[in-house]
Amino acid sequence: MARTGNRRGGQRVEIYREEHSVIARYADRLIDIPRQYLCLTTLREGARIVALPDYRGVRIDVLDLSTLSTTGTFKDWVAAIAVAGAIARQQRVVLAQSSGNTGNAIARYASNAGIRCVILYPPPSRRRILPGLARLPGVEFIEIDAPEEQIKRVLADCSRQLEIPTIPSLHCQYEGNKLRAYLLHDAAAASGRRWDWHVQALSSAYGPLGFYRGVSEIQHRNPSITATPRFLGIQQEAVSPYVSALTGTPTQTNAPMIEPTLFRKTLTPALMNQMRHMCATSNGTVRLLTNTSYLALEQHTIHMLNTAGIAITLDSDGQPRERAGLYSLAGACDAIDHGLIPPGDQALIVYTGGSGPSAPLFYPRFRTQASALTSAVSHALTTTSGQALLTEGHRPCCTPI
Repeated sequence: MARTGNRRGGQRVEIYREEHSVIARYADRLIDIPRQYLCLTTLREGARIVALPDYRGVRIDVLDLSTLSTTGTFKDWVAAIAVAGAIARQQRVVLAQSSGNTGNAIARYASNAGIRCVILYPPPSRRRILPGLARLPGVEFIEIDAPEEQIKRVLADCSRQLEIPTIPSLHCQYEGNKLRAYLLHDAAAASGRRWDWHVQALSSAYGPLGFYRGVSEIQHRNPSITATPRFLGIQQEAVSPYVSALTGTPTQTNAPMIEPTLFRKTLTPALMNQMRHMCATSNGTVRLLTNTSYLALEQHTIHMLNTAGIAITLDSDGQPRERAGLYSLAGACDAIDHGLIPPGDQALIVYTGGSGPSAPLFYPRFRTQASALTSAVSHALTTTSGQALLTEGHRPCCTPI
């Protein structure tokens, strides 16, 4: 159930909360995902909105999509829908590719539903994989030593050759993320808040693209609702294809990558056109946040979030395990510093991940090259309940760690 009005130290911090499941609450808004299958997959896909102190005269709220989710990331919304779709189509084995969060979520939801899954990820994302989820029955992670674009290409080939579907589909991505619009619509009505800006760090950008689809649906249902928050997308210096395409600012290929979950370097023409349309219709834009600017703001953003009750998961070296949510807030602060968001405006920062469970470093059982992927997946699927039962003489494609 949604509720409003928590206070801490006499100051209201939490504005709105969906404790249990955004997916179950708005299931009737989903297209081509029968509700009876969602009832079999939904776990906890919660969300909340918390208020931060004003920053240079701008009121900042945070849409926390991490703290109340099962695996600590908004990808649980997409995973619940994708696995429900697999059940509806009687698919008992699925493939997936991830930079961390999607893989963790698919592992949890697929295993819970009794669906076998093989999940691929690149080496830089190893530190994002949660060992407890990788050990669930029916789950196998395979580390592929290849760039993202090549992993996606060979995964598509593998899916065709083995006749195993890949999840989540683009449809599931958009359907899961559009529910954010319905949640915020109800939150605004209950709390009296309004937001001039919707700020999110970008990789593929399925999250904001889905959100604005939801905004469009709500406006179509109720033509009297015309207000659309301006979109502000934030990209890190090393991986900024949207910024390059929309503003002409070249990607700094020699800049270190700070956040591996924001790693999509190449974009399809369809995604580019959708981003242009979204920025045009919302009067929004995308911005690059340099490494220098981000690092100068990182500790301040961690403090701001901690003060509001959003705990940042740290690794053993004291570094944030994930910085996607931090990039959203740091990017908003940088935009305020540069006058893009003026005093008096109200910004909603989308905190997509970074408060997941603390866990030891994940050590994969298998690594492979892209050229051996089909054999690697076939081999992984010969194991019992996703647990590797290998003999020394049968390792044709995977290298044990």
